[in-house]
Amino acid sequence: MNVVIRTNNEVISFLVDSIGDVLEVDESTFETAPDTVDLATRELVSGVYKLEGKLLLVLDAAKAATLTALEV
Repeated sequence: MNVVIRTNNEVISFLVDSIGDVLEVDESTFETAPDTVDLATRELVSGVYKLEGKLLLVLDAAKAATLTALEV
């Protein structure tokens, strides 16, 4: 599956394994990624939402789109 986004006036497609549920989240639960999230992942997420028993990581799509194959 592909997820297509528009960022910085470009259209980018991400190849993904699967697409989960669409969730409505409470903005008050948004935080920076905790130290328990590994550094490489923290560099690619803009933050996390705390859900019941888990974290929902928010991908910084613009930053992820600038990665090269060597950086992945």
